[in-house]
Order: sequence, then C-alpha cells, then structure tokens
Amino acid sequence: MVAGMTLDRLVLATCVRLTPKGARSMREEQWQADLLDGPDLGISRSALLTAVARTSLTLRGRDLLYRGSSMLSQLTKGEKLKTLAVALGTAAVLAGIAVAGTQGSGASGTDSTAVKAPMEGRPLGGYEGWWTSTPLSGDTSGLPEETIAVNTSSGKIVDVFNRADNAAGLTTSASSVRFDVVSDPAWPSNSVVIIDTSSGNVIEIFPVDGNGSPIILDKDGKRLNTP
Repeated sequence: MVAGMTLDRLVLATCVRLTPKGARSMREEQWQADLLDGPDLGISRSALLTAVARTSLTLRGRDLLYRGSSMLSQLTKGEKLKTLAVALGTAAVLAGIAVAGTQGSGASGTDSTAVKAPMEGRPLGGYEGWWTSTPLSGDTSGLPEETIAVNTSSGKIVDVFNRADNAAGLTTSASSVRFDVVSDPAWPSNSVVIIDTSSGNVIEIFPVDGNGSPIILDKDGKRLNTP
C-alpha cells in the first residue's frame, strides 16, 4: 500500500485513474461527496466503494468498446501491448475489489444502490442517483421505472430516465414521455425535482446552480463540487 494512504483512498484513486479522462474530475467529486455523506444515509463505506469500483469498470469498458476497433488496428509490439496489459490488469484487480466488497458488506438490495448525490455535467440523461440505480441483486422492485427531472426555475423537463430503455442501451427523449408537468409553488427555487411518472410524486429534490449542475454541500454548508 502507498505510504500514508488508507485503503479507501487507494481504491478511490485507482477507480479515478481507471475512469476515462473526460469523466475523471466529475466522477471524483461525486464519489468523494458520496463517501462523505453515504454513512449518514445508512450506506456502508464498503458498499459505496463497491459501487464506485463497478461504475469505473463499466465506464472503462464502454470506453474500450467504443475505441476497440481503432485500438486493435493501432496495436503494435512493445509499449502499446504493455499499456493494454496494464489496463487489463488494473481492471482485474478492481473487479476483485468489487466482488470482495460485495461479499464483505453483505449487500443484497438497496445497500448497493447508487448514492443520492446526482451526477453533473450532462444536460440530458445527466442526473444519476438512487432512482436510476440497480441493486447488486438485480431486484428493482420498489424503484421507479421512469422518472423525469424538472428544473424548478424554468418548469421544463431537463432529464429523463426509463429503466427498460436504459437496460436495452437506448436513449429516452423528453418528447417520448407521456407526462404533463404542473409546477408546484412549494417547490424550492433553483432546484431540480425528480418525479416518478407512474405516480406523479416528487421522490427527490436537490439544488442546482445557474448551469443546472447539482450543488453538493458538506456538513458545514460549503460547496464540495466546483461549478
């Protein structure tokens, strides 16, 4: 283990390193906030780290698939093969961490769902939280099948999640959602509300800045993520 670095920090740093460059900064901020606030929400650190490892592996896997044909055509003997071997080795280590974390924490349901702090940076399909998660057990009963995110300042739908479409690798557009948004005066300003379209109930609320990016605060009210 690296001197002065705890196992939690080592796992997090490895996951950040494995994550594609374009998403590293955003994911690192989110994961740090999750590890800070997760225990207060009843989510164990081992379950959080397991979810982090699985997410980083998924992101890296998608990235490799996307660039796969190009990588295969460019691979030559020597350094590039070595780089590929190192990447695969790191992925294998993280996969082991994910399995060990699952077994060690005994996660089998909502324990392993994504943390409530939503992901920032993408305008549509960009907010992630427990409502978009899938437990390790695969049992999604009790989780919404479809949600919309509404910006309380504009009253417009800014994000859509459909579980069936997501499982099939499809993108859900706002125009395909059959739900009429009726703004509620009780909704807080400068926020996003997550609505379960099957019931019409608001299931989550979080503040956002002028760009629509979630504002994640620490216990002292200081913003953790930079705009």
